[in-house]
Amino acid sequence: MRVVVAGGTGFVGRHISRALLDAGHDVAVLGRDPSKVAAIPQLRGAGAVRGDVTDPGSLRGTLDDTDVVVGAVQFPNYPMELPRYRLTFDHYDRVGTENLLAEATRAGVTNYLYISGAGVDPRSPKRWYRAKGLAEAAIAASGLGYAFLRPSWAYGPEDKALNKFVAIARRSPVVPYPAPVEMRGPFVHFVDQHIQPVWIGDVATAASRILERDAWGATYEIGSRAVMTMREVVATMLEVLGKKKAVIPVPAPLMKLATAPLVALPRPPLTPGGVDFAIQDGLVDVTATTEVLGVDPIPLSEGLRHYLQPS
Repeated sequence: MRVVVAGGTGFVGRHISRALLDAGHDVAVLGRDPSKVAAIPQLRGAGAVRGDVTDPGSLRGTLDDTDVVVGAVQFPNYPMELPRYRLTFDHYDRVGTENLLAEATRAGVTNYLYISGAGVDPRSPKRWYRAKGLAEAAIAASGLGYAFLRPSWAYGPEDKALNKFVAIARRSPVVPYPAPVEMRGPFVHFVDQHIQPVWIGDVATAASRILERDAWGATYEIGSRAVMTMREVVATMLEVLGKKKAVIPVPAPLMKLATAPLVALPRPPLTPGGVDFAIQDGLVDVTATTEVLGVDPIPLSEGLRHYLQPS
């Protein structure tokens, strides 16, 4: 099939594009800078189409003769929102999806695969859940065939989350991580965050299987079977690296206070909103993914060994 992957140069999008190419599809990557495509190893064999999901005029004609659209767009410096530059979940996930969906409808695209996330809800008070939930609602109401793929915490060689801990572990005697807290009477207590880390290769395989098995009209959640705390995630990463380091929780409110001045930077490494995003739970029900798509995600330790070497 002819498949256009919007956001195909991003961390998730490039791996999905590779899986689709390997499955024999004709893949084109849609983005603001098509020249990036040639420089990304996973995208060898893919075409490039210039288009910006936040600019409806730039999308005109980009989806002609396309069978499937994959929406995997992330805004620059994701997930650190900068509203003054319109770099927000709402502007890219909601508005961007609505723009791309309108062009897909005009062009006669048959199916739309949206890469969503665990916990999405159009009524959520959290901006990222709400924006993705509204995007899903728009797609479901469009009349196109659709599928939603909702990963938990995806990791891999180019991710900007777990690899930050890897970099810290290689040079620091301790590895801090942001931890949610709650008040119990006059005392502050740390609260465990629960996630199901998922190897990016499994996310890509699941996306490709949706097309292969014509498995439209459904939502597929994906994550490892093991529910882990962030401390356990960092400890597993250290074990794979062959390092023994102290793992130290840092209260999220303190980290948000420390990162507040960074919002003045053009591309802040962390912001208070980024801290909130990092400490959220990511629980998923993998039943449909395993039974319909035949994808049973590998454990974190196995996934990390695909690209991390002991040091």
